[in-house]
Formats: sequence, structure tokens, C-alpha cells
Amino acid sequence: MLNLLQAAEDSGAEVIATECPTCHSGLEMHQVRAEKEFGIKTQVKVIYFTQLLGLAMGLPPRKLGIHENVSDSIDFLKEKGVI
Repeated sequence: MLNLLQAAEDSGAEVIATECPTCHSGLEMHQVRAEKEFGIKTQVKVIYFTQLLGLAMGLPPRKLGIHENVSDSIDFLKEKGVI
């Protein structure tokens, strides 16, 4: 999964949208592990596609649980003008 995170970042992706809780958790935990064990920090945010859909529909980030994501997306989403 670290290769996926690095490939996404290297290609200019800022977000990986997931649909699967296992994939979401795995990607976020690999980000944490890569930084702790290898000193590799990726900036790609991991967000459920349903969270993005909810934002598009006008639901508040807190109601969508975005604050619970390990890859802190709140500031990123504010910077992009999404929230």
C-alpha cells in the first residue's frame, strides 16, 4: 500500500477516495507506519467517496465523520474551498 500512496503522490494526486472500510483503514495506517518506520511522509489524503458525496450535498464535515479520518483532511478541504 505504501507503493500506492507514493504513486498517487508522485502523479500529483491529492486525494485517494475509497469505498471500502478495510482499504481506507489500511491506507491510513500505512501512512502512519511509513512515517514512523521509514521516515516517508505522504501528503495524500484518504477520504471515503461517501464523505465527498455528502460534502457535495451540503452536509457538514463533522456529521460525515471527516474529523475521524487519520489523514487530517479538514484543513485540506478548507484550503480547496470544499468546506
